[in-house]
Amino acid sequence: MEEEVLDQEVLLDLLGRNDNRAYQYLYSCYYVALKSLATCYVKDNDVAEDLVQDVFISMLESGYKFKTVNEVKYFLYSSLKNRCISHFRKQKVRDKYYKDILSSQTEEEHFWDKVLEEDVYARLMAAVETLPPQCKMVMMMTLEGLKGAEIAEKLHISLDTVKEHKSSGKKKLAAQLKDGELQCLIGLLWF
Repeated sequence: MEEEVLDQEVLLDLLGRNDNRAYQYLYSCYYVALKSLATCYVKDNDVAEDLVQDVFISMLESGYKFKTVNEVKYFLYSSLKNRCISHFRKQKVRDKYYKDILSSQTEEEHFWDKVLEEDVYARLMAAVETLPPQCKMVMMMTLEGLKGAEIAEKLHISLDTVKEHKSSGKKKLAAQLKDGELQCLIGLLWF
C-alpha cells in the first residue's frame, strides 16, 4: 500500500475518492514536520498537536480535489499557519479578557473594602458619640492622631486624666462594639 500511495497520481486519486489510506499516508509523512513547525510558533507541544490534528481533520472534511501533490503540501502548511495565527488571536483575546476580569475584581474588591472601612468608621463614630463629653473629646483627638501630651495641653487637663479617659473610653467602646473586627480596630488605634 505504501509504495502504491507514493505514486503521486495514486495519492491524488485516493484523496479525490476521500479514501482514508491517503489521509493516513499524508499523516505519517507530514505530521512530525507540521508538529515541529507548530511547536516553534506556539511554544506549546499540546497546542501544536491539536492544531496539526485540526489541519488534517479540515483536509478530510473539506472534500477539496487536489490537482497536484504540491497543492496538498500548500494546503497543509498554509492551513497550519492560519490555525497558528488564529490561535494567537484567540490567546490575545483570552489574555485581555482575563486581565479585564482581574482588573474588575480588584476594583470591586477595592470598592467593598472601602464600603467596609466606611461602615466600620461610621459605627465607631456612632459609638464615640455616646461617650461622656470629656471622654468623647479625648477619644476624637486620639482618632485624629494626637498624642496624650498634646491632648492634655489642648484640653488643659493632666496627662493622667487623658489616660483615664482613654482607658474608660476604650472599655465603653469595646462593650458597645462587640464585633471582633471593631474591637481589633479599637485595639490598633490605642495601643
